[in-house]
Amino acid sequence: MLLDCATLIALMVGMLLVQSGERSCLDWHGERGLSFLQLGLRQLARLCYKRLSLPKLSALPKDNPPPACASQRKRDALDCRIEFSKVVRFS
Repeated sequence: MLLDCATLIALMVGMLLVQSGERSCLDWHGERGLSFLQLGLRQLARLCYKRLSLPKLSALPKDNPPPACASQRKRDALDCRIEFSKVVRFS
């Protein structure tokens, strides 16, 4: 249960980091798209190193957040992809 709580906190911190637009301070490489968990863990390590307090955590959104993209080109590729779905016909 402790690991689940720690994972949830890291995910929330990662989402807050992306929502606030501070993603580039931790993930500066243009092609690497770190997950919210990885971003949260890096942010928590940075806050501990600088002896800063944790940000105020908010509830997780009801809808899935958009994927964390490191560059505009990667975001455009995700937005323009073609998704196929199974077609079901009833007669």
